Amino acid sequence: MGLNAFLTIAAVAILVGIALQYVSGDKLRHEWLVVALAGAFGAYFASESFPGSAAFSSITNWGPELDGLAIVPAIIGGALLAVVADIGLRAIPEVRFA
Repeated sequence: MGLNAFLTIAAVAILVGIALQYVSGDKLRHEWLVVALAGAFGAYFASESFPGSAAFSSITNWGPELDGLAIVPAIIGGALLAVVADIGLRAIPEVRFA
């Protein structure tokens, strides 16, 4: 994965995290940062792990690529981990950022 792909992941993750911060009803101070980090990790991990893996060998076409970034798995993996992080932050009442 090249620098352009990494910067794309980082920019999209930050924008989604900030958008979620403003749309959500329950305001946690640094929720956007946690969601952005989880989404960026999910996008990177999915893009690097799933295309070409032995477990998913029957799927050969993962869609378009950008500088070594498999876009479809990155979107799915990033969205999945971002949602899990957001639900986790909201489900635990002790999690409140000062």
